[in-house]
Amino acid sequence: MSVYKRYFRVTKGPMVEEIDRLQDLMTVAAVHAEQVAQQVGGDFQTWQSNGGFAGFKFKTAPCQKTFRLLKKHGLWVPRKNTPEGKEVWTAINQVPLPAPADSALKLVNLTPNFPALFHGSRWYAPTLWGFGKPVSVWFVSVPWLDVDPAELAAYKAEREARTRRDGNLDHLCWEVPAGWEEVKHWQVEKESEEINARTKAA
Repeated sequence: MSVYKRYFRVTKGPMVEEIDRLQDLMTVAAVHAEQVAQQVGGDFQTWQSNGGFAGFKFKTAPCQKTFRLLKKHGLWVPRKNTPEGKEVWTAINQVPLPAPADSALKLVNLTPNFPALFHGSRWYAPTLWGFGKPVSVWFVSVPWLDVDPAELAAYKAEREARTRRDGNLDHLCWEVPAGWEEVKHWQVEKESEEINARTKAA
């Protein structure tokens, strides 16, 4: 018995509406972030995948009283122990930072970047990727294990009676939301390539 991935295509519903809302907020945040970058003379600002601040890039080294270099990433961050650095941090902290788009998975009882299944020494988590407005096509991969339906039904009864809990079986009790279309991996890749091609040609 091995873990595999189930793939879903999603174009509407509460999760997509939440993604749209988060991306609209991110657009606003990007404007504020660019304003901060201009204030400090940076070429552009970089933000982590989780929405947090990562650092600035400069064409020439900035003021050492204000910034310090993170050599591993080649990014400059404000110092927290100087008045000049603290002033920049104040501006950064005023930038509204929404949650990342994949946090919308929580609306359908999936948690991104968090173990849903354990198998051997590895863990597996749901993932979300896709294309925002105006395309609005999203793909979700959900790790899965094939389990005898009778075993799963028995577990549900035991869980209801509070006599047993099993993280893997809890995950396998997850039900596909209404409106989600289950697809094959090759279908995901094909549609993604087609959308990318149309976007480049536009």
